[in-house]
Amino acid sequence: MATPKWRRLADEFAQRIRSGELEEGKALPQIRELTAAGAGSTTTVQAAYRALETEGLVRTVRGRGTYVRRQRRRVVRQSQARYQWEKDRALLSDEERLSTGVTERETGLQTPQLNFHVEFEVVDASADLANRFEVPANTRMLHRHYRTSSQDDTAPISLIDSWLVYSVAAQNPALLDSGREPWPGGTVHQLSTIGIELGEITDTISGRPPTARESQLLDLDPGTAVLVLRKASYSVDGVLAEYSEVILPGDRTEFLYRIPLERWAPTTPQ
Repeated sequence: MATPKWRRLADEFAQRIRSGELEEGKALPQIRELTAAGAGSTTTVQAAYRALETEGLVRTVRGRGTYVRRQRRRVVRQSQARYQWEKDRALLSDEERLSTGVTERETGLQTPQLNFHVEFEVVDASADLANRFEVPANTRMLHRHYRTSSQDDTAPISLIDSWLVYSVAAQNPALLDSGREPWPGGTVHQLSTIGIELGEITDTISGRPPTARESQLLDLDPGTAVLVLRKASYSVDGVLAEYSEVILPGDRTEFLYRIPLERWAPTTPQ
């Protein structure tokens, strides 16, 4: 099946943007200029520009034109490798854990290039949280809010809400102190300080339109969706130790899965 003309036009501009030929802030030709040059009808050019905007390559300013966006850092999240890496690091020395973290590993940035924003509050468990943690409704929970951004981009990499049962976290008062963040070794090491070893983590991922607040914080273009990662971390005894909801910008987040498959059993000659 032939590629639609608008798609070919969009791909041509996308290649020029990614190669650096069209730099950040550069204005794309006006629609009437492209139609006059034979690039296609007004509808074709509009469709191409909409595709480029959806892909995060350009930004359209009403009444002014369409401009090349600053190309933001894409984060590739590899859950299987990430979670085992975090667990392995929980057994390392303070010095080794301080040297780097999972955000640095996934972004390729160094700690001084990152800005960390953390807030803690004590809340009553909602019906959903009570059901997940199998605790009575209104049980006190430690609600932790995390936002991390790079110094060259004010928009966070993600928005994270994390919950621990307060009475469990309080077994180590340091876990209640937001001033101790970012904690070397993250949540996996934090839980290890109160005798909890994680045995399983489940991820549930869905997509949806962003809320107004999410769109503003993540600096999303109109029409860009967010990915919602619901992460449940269970102890080796099967008890939910930590639950988090991670809001990720759909235009600069990738998930990569490597699934090992079992070999077929050798066949016996007939």
